Amino acid sequence: MDRRVLWLKNMQVGYEPLDAEHKSFIDIINEAYVMLAQKNLSTFDNIFLKIDGYMMQHFPHEELIMRQVVFPDVMSHIESHQKFAVHVTELKKEYQSAKKGAQKEEIAAQTADFIKAWFLGHTLSRDKIYKPYLVRLNKK
Repeated sequence: MDRRVLWLKNMQVGYEPLDAEHKSFIDIINEAYVMLAQKNLSTFDNIFLKIDGYMMQHFPHEELIMRQVVFPDVMSHIESHQKFAVHVTELKKEYQSAKKGAQKEEIAAQTADFIKAWFLGHTLSRDKIYKPYLVRLNKK
């Protein structure tokens, strides 16, 4: 079963820099699933590095944009980002401390499923809430 994610039009927030960043996260999700399908976990640590890089770049950028457009629920959105970061950090620690290949594979699968579910839920619901505010970017 192919569990990869395709970019769909309903995922767009309508601001190309953020949409491009969201597309790059889909690439990370899909790369994780390819590694799992190929049983190639020797470099799965790179997935965690890519997620960390994404969080360090995208979350502050998105939060800055939300502040610029005076999005009223910005603090709740930031909290959602923080909860994601905490959970990914926990998964990374579990993965790195796992001894056996089967253990590592299970945690890698949990990670891929978590980031996919989080991304889809977050992008299709929480990010959609701030979408109407992005029109303010074009008025500056």
